[in-house]
Amino acid sequence: MSTQNYACGFDEVGRGAIAGPVVVASVIFYNYSNIPYGIKDSKKISASKRLILFKIIKRIASVGLGIVMPNIIDKIGISKATNLAAQQSIPQHLRVKKNLLDGNIKITTNTNIENIIKGDENYVSIAAASIIAKVTRDKIMVNKNKENNKYKWDKNKGYGTKDHLLAIKNYGITNFHRKSFNLHF
Repeated sequence: MSTQNYACGFDEVGRGAIAGPVVVASVIFYNYSNIPYGIKDSKKISASKRLILFKIIKRIASVGLGIVMPNIIDKIGISKATNLAAQQSIPQHLRVKKNLLDGNIKITTNTNIENIIKGDENYVSIAAASIIAKVTRDKIMVNKNKENNKYKWDKNKGYGTKDHLLAIKNYGITNFHRKSFNLHF
């Protein structure tokens, strides 16, 4: 199916976390006339609604994912890691007219690129990408919590909450933490 007339939306999740990967998703809707109601910035909808929309989006759109783990983030830095994840998420089998990137994500492509501040609030393909990225990253963090529940990653998703920082103080850092954040107390 050709999508030359459509835009590909990109968004990232996990850039500011102190543990876990950075995840970038890309979304190209095949048909903009049947977009489900309620797609908006993933931070503005409940986890249960995100999961429902995640499943619908995967059925009606081409979805790409890029995931860069903490050890790589520590080696190349968060900006390069985010850009690497964005590059990985580009759907190789589709050609698009424009790539719409939320915020300051960077990618290398032959296609027209537009960075849009608060794009997840104004473009449905970027909002859908934010949902795909958030659900994907949240699943990674919940699964990682099953291996080591001291850090409560199922609740804080790897962000520097009070409980998470206290756990680091009490138990130290893991291989899933980003050492580049200098988390030693």
